[in-house]
Amino acid sequence: MTTSKLRRNALVAGLGTVALAVSSVPAAASGFGLREGSSDWMANAFAGGAAKAYDASTAWSNPAGMVRLDRSEIDNSINGIFPTINFKGANVTGATSTTPGSQGGNLIQSAATGGAFGVWSYSPDVKFGVALMAPFGQRVTNPGNFVGRYQSLVSSISDIALSASVALRINDQLSIGGGPVIDRFTARLTQAINTGPLAALAGDPVADLHGNDVSVGFNIGALYQLTPAFRIGLDYRSRIQHGITGTQSIFVPPLTGVLSPKTAAQLNFLNSGARTKITLPDNVTLGLYYQITPQWAVMSDVQWTDWSVLQAISVTPTTLGVPGSVTQEHWHNTAFVSIGTNYRVTDKLMLQGGVAYDESPVSTAYRTSRIPDSDRVILGFGAQYDIMPNVTVQAAYAHVFFAGQPVSTQASATSGVLVGKYSSSAETASLGFKVKF
Repeated sequence: MTTSKLRRNALVAGLGTVALAVSSVPAAASGFGLREGSSDWMANAFAGGAAKAYDASTAWSNPAGMVRLDRSEIDNSINGIFPTINFKGANVTGATSTTPGSQGGNLIQSAATGGAFGVWSYSPDVKFGVALMAPFGQRVTNPGNFVGRYQSLVSSISDIALSASVALRINDQLSIGGGPVIDRFTARLTQAINTGPLAALAGDPVADLHGNDVSVGFNIGALYQLTPAFRIGLDYRSRIQHGITGTQSIFVPPLTGVLSPKTAAQLNFLNSGARTKITLPDNVTLGLYYQITPQWAVMSDVQWTDWSVLQAISVTPTTLGVPGSVTQEHWHNTAFVSIGTNYRVTDKLMLQGGVAYDESPVSTAYRTSRIPDSDRVILGFGAQYDIMPNVTVQAAYAHVFFAGQPVSTQASATSGVLVGKYSSSAETASLGFKVKF
């Protein structure tokens, strides 16, 4: 193999996979999004968030709704995500050859997220809010001997967003709100590099890429009270573009340097800085809330997400002589539809439920071992109990059902083709409290 070809193949195996950094936790949101924030949201299968406007979490879901809160309030939740992904198939490296190894068992880690929201009631017509969320994220860890290790090993995303907002009451029916969103995006990706027969003797080299960036977007919303019992909300969250800077390092097994010093030197040459851009999608949410009786309410959300911003990712190394790469994604825009209900059993106890359908932006042709995403159905249940006149505890549970996930993917010229099927499911749970003061 020529030096230039080895460099290019290893680069595609390493830096090129930054395009796949945005792989998914199989939780409530499609793509690489996370919906888990407030316990209240999860209990209703994320229905009605743009129109509920009855607690401080509206500071994130639609800041215009803050004018409906008659007191200052904090609302905090901690969420557990317990996903399962199993792969069945093989990595084909030749006409009859397959990569030896394990199919991996459960290939994804459980994770915890949280949501923190606060509203300060400056006056009946002016409210200020803050919200801290993890709107994107994932943790996929394939074992080192995974049959698809030349496609991917570790895929880790952490995304934290902090928003500040103000809401104004225009008249008795209409309010508006919005403000900036500061977003910090961090990624780590690893995968093995196929060096052919040498790997069987010395072990696989592994490419490890880290990168991060901080950028700014905005959120703006409106809420209209059509009748005392019926309101409609509209919220827009902007796209955020991250100019990610990072470092690629190549772990070369010691025996590789002994058996093939030239190969080791070529791999070590690929240690480099790197730059790329990732755009987090914008979305528009239309929400409805109807109080049928003093005890019973129904709600719904319809959301459009602009996942088409992720078409291809270009990676530029900072070391002279290391070639760049372009990875095709071709994601498409998606729709999310949900309906939920609340029933107040007593003055202190409220039961909640909901169901939602979330479309995946990933087509079968572009599904990979880093993003084995598919359409999903979400069922949510929960309850809220007022332990004091100004303190409420919340609990919620949701189950996520995934459609089939066939895959046929090739990360680089030397990775082989991973052919098979993923099967996924996820359990999520949340505990929270809200305090008015």
